[in-house]
Amino acid sequence: MTPHVRALRMVNFRGYADETALFAPGLNIAVGENAQGKTNLLEAISFALTGSSPRTSTDAETVRWDEDFTRVEGRIALGSDDGERSVAVGYAPGQKKRLTVDGASAKSLADYAAGGAGARVVTFFPDDIRIVKGAPSDRREFLDTLLSSLRPSYARAVGEYAKAVQQRNQLLRRIRDGFSSGKTLETWDRKVVELGTRLLEGRAGAIPPLDENFKRSMRALYGPEKAAVGYSYSATPEDYSEALKNAHSADVERGTTSVGPHRDDFEVSLDGVDLNIYGSQGQQRLATLALKFAARDHVRSETGEDPILLMDDVMSELDERRRDYLAEYFLESAQAIVSTTNLEYFEEGVIGRARVIRIYGGTISDTTSGGAGESGVG
Repeated sequence: MTPHVRALRMVNFRGYADETALFAPGLNIAVGENAQGKTNLLEAISFALTGSSPRTSTDAETVRWDEDFTRVEGRIALGSDDGERSVAVGYAPGQKKRLTVDGASAKSLADYAAGGAGARVVTFFPDDIRIVKGAPSDRREFLDTLLSSLRPSYARAVGEYAKAVQQRNQLLRRIRDGFSSGKTLETWDRKVVELGTRLLEGRAGAIPPLDENFKRSMRALYGPEKAAVGYSYSATPEDYSEALKNAHSADVERGTTSVGPHRDDFEVSLDGVDLNIYGSQGQQRLATLALKFAARDHVRSETGEDPILLMDDVMSELDERRRDYLAEYFLESAQAIVSTTNLEYFEEGVIGRARVIRIYGGTISDTTSGGAGESGVG
């Protein structure tokens, strides 16, 4: 058995004052009306397992209103013979975030997020459609988050590269304004290329398997149309250094770095059509979901373990065939925690094999294993 969450305690997290939820392997269904805390529960699980929120980069937003800290604690079953791991993430505005594993401080956020907590996660929230529909930065973030969950060194390179580009941009503006010499660019060029090449090589290695996994997921979710993921370089690893040098004049004029992985993109297409530009809302949503499943397959192939799936409101807007497919997909996963407003999206036989978690007003009101015959939300 691969890792899964057994229990989660949330203290002052979003709308939760102090609540505990219990989970089982396989499918867990969090059911409740809108604005009752389902999305916050999934966010809290990700917060506990990665040290960060998948919904905001501002940790203060996760702290319950009128409280001065938040803390999320989790118990992770590591496998058939490996026992259990206790993790906790605590945050108070103005203070450093605290991450602990079995009571000891985590080495770093990068190590914690890349399996240090005992399990990895793949999340889906409705706003994630921006990966397909939104700006190139949204797609880069998706790719970098996936690769960072596999290797702490990649996560560190992402952060260091962003700082190096920022420093180079500041220097470019100083050169443009006559406060620095153009010769000083060479040092920052070397640093940017060194770090940027790590990102380019990591992404280049991930795109082919991601493309294959995406094709398979889209066939299951959408149909036989040819789907693809293709990376678009501003400069390949081989010509990166020369391209950056050739862009000196233009970069100085604009005061910004025009070449490198921070300028790259990847295209998500269906039958050769770019879904970012021409895809319908339904196609973009299914493609986003297929990308998440492709990420799950990539994590499994790289680590030998299934990541935990956290899927928010994933069954709405789908027809019955796709709902049935997803239900079986989740049941066969090591662990999937899926939120919904309506149990009727799941057949009785599926509900009977799942753990049902009822949420009302920021309270975990009932947890049952199975529940055949239940439907809807009272």
